[in-house]
Order: sequence, then structure tokens, then C-alpha cells
Amino acid sequence: MAGIRSSKLETEKRVFTIQGWIINGVPDYLILKNIEQQYAVCRRQSKNLLQKAYKIWHEEQQSTIEQKRSLRIAELKQDIRSMKEIHKGTPQGMSVVNSIKKEISKLEALYPARTHIIQGDKEKPLIVKDGFDDEKQARLDKLIAKILATRDE
Repeated sequence: MAGIRSSKLETEKRVFTIQGWIINGVPDYLILKNIEQQYAVCRRQSKNLLQKAYKIWHEEQQSTIEQKRSLRIAELKQDIRSMKEIHKGTPQGMSVVNSIKKEISKLEALYPARTHIIQGDKEKPLIVKDGFDDEKQARLDKLIAKILATRDE
């Protein structure tokens, strides 16, 4: 049963919709069922559309870091938009929204990056205190000496 062939634009719209379902975490079998019902196509064509969506998605994964960053920001904004209305006004919902907004701000580089610079030279070496005082160091030295003595015997 041959149906009407969809245009390239219509196919791209369908693939874009399918990618949205993939992003939202809809299982593949439900995506196939939705494609068949929504677009009135057979199982084989729905599998082809799903495969095309994954293929384009994979090509996007190989893209530059800027494109990945903007894609992630779009996903986070979609998470905020798709939050149920009953959760949006609650304190927990606001906490989730704020944490998502904070992540978006980090991705947009609104916060300066934290850098830790450790410097030292031969004349003035950097000394890091690791919680060992002289007493603990003496006990450690005795244990090491004892181990070395038993190993030599």
C-alpha cells in the first residue's frame, strides 16, 4: 500500500519531532508507535525515520564544543518548560529550577572559572600540611624502619 510521499521539509519536521522525543527519554517502542499513529506510516517507515533521527543526532554529537554547549542549554531550558505546573510553585520545584538555571549560567560562562594555582621553586618549595604532626611522623618512621628490618632478615 503506497502512500503519498512526504516532502523533504515534512521529513525534516518529523525527524526533529522524533529527536525531541529522544531527548525527553521516550523509549524507542513508544516512539515507533507514535510515529505510526501520528504520521500514518507503516512500521518499516517509522523505523527508517527513527534511524534517521538517531543518525542526525549522532552527527550533532560529533560537532564542536560550542554547538554541544548550546544544545545542552536548549535541553536544560526544555526541562524547565516541561516541568509540571503543580511542581513549579513549590519550594522543591523552585529549587530544581534554580539549580537548572545555575547550570545554564555555568554553561554560558557567566561565572568565572575557578582556578587553583600552585607554585613553588627550589629555594622556596611549597609545603602542604597533610595533617601529620611530628609525633605521627615519628611513629610512621619507626614502622617503616621495622618493616625494612624484617624484610632484610
